[in-house]
Amino acid sequence: MSAFGQVIQISTFGSGHTNLDFWFWSYKSRLLVLVIQILTFGLFIYTRAMLSIISVKYGSSQWLEKNLELVQKLNPNHSPQWLIVNNDNDSGFRSSYQILPAVAREQHNDKGSYHHAAAIMSALPEVKTRFLLVLDHDFYILRQNWITTVTQQMMARDLAFFGSVWHPKWTYQYRYFPSVHCFFVDLEKVAITDLNFLPAMGTHWLDNIISHPALPLPKNWRTRLQIGQFRDTGWRIYQRFKKYRFESLIPHLNATAPRFIPERLSLIPTKANAFTRASFLAQDSSFAYQNGWEEFFWQDQPFAFHLRRVGRNPQTDEYHELCRLLECYQPTIP
Repeated sequence: MSAFGQVIQISTFGSGHTNLDFWFWSYKSRLLVLVIQILTFGLFIYTRAMLSIISVKYGSSQWLEKNLELVQKLNPNHSPQWLIVNNDNDSGFRSSYQILPAVAREQHNDKGSYHHAAAIMSALPEVKTRFLLVLDHDFYILRQNWITTVTQQMMARDLAFFGSVWHPKWTYQYRYFPSVHCFFVDLEKVAITDLNFLPAMGTHWLDNIISHPALPLPKNWRTRLQIGQFRDTGWRIYQRFKKYRFESLIPHLNATAPRFIPERLSLIPTKANAFTRASFLAQDSSFAYQNGWEEFFWQDQPFAFHLRRVGRNPQTDEYHELCRLLECYQPTIP
């Protein structure tokens, strides 16, 4: 008799089952185990790599390395796809994450912003996940398991974008919409090919007139006319997607919103809940607070701070204070 015939040969056990019954149920159980294994593996892959992070390295790597370490500690169940653009061609920079080459510098009205934005753009084709986060190297998120918390919030509220606004002290930048300092995107709602981070400085005639040094305007007038007018990195995305669903972090600002000044001429955002006077850095680090580190809240709790070393005069003791502050926060981060 053939081997196949031996398998299906029917003989009766004392229990009332046949060889065919045994083979059939054994096959089903193995199939069930295989399905469970496939689903478990799929869930593992989804939770381990549901977020891609793009950061641009320029200058000292210690700020970025501290961020890499912090993200790993706060999100032990995730291994995000981190794409690091080595934009200063630092031959000594090493990382376990994917390092991408620098982009060429081009002649442009705003060389620094354009070079940074072009680096972000160069990393977009490498993104393999549903969610994307563009994160400044010195923007530190403090919330425990924030990858899970933020992505779940975005799905629950049907958000296309989530992140930090430009801090209100940068009055010439757009308001309320997330900025590129900490910028989450759900790529199921916005195609990655539609994301254009390149600035558009000097492309509007009115902006050119307002900013022209030959225009004899008092400084206060010029400052107010420039409110929200700079077309810096991320401005094109803001203009195209500002009507999509988004949620922004709340910045700390020790100020009071004006009541009778229109938004277009107000140095302080006028919308309700646009900022908070609450501060966690004021009590935890007078050094950080006095030196202008930007702090952000979410759901009435501290969420992140941004050294924002570009645009101000960084102090020599900043890295030491950063390390101390992060060690102080980690045991008590909610």
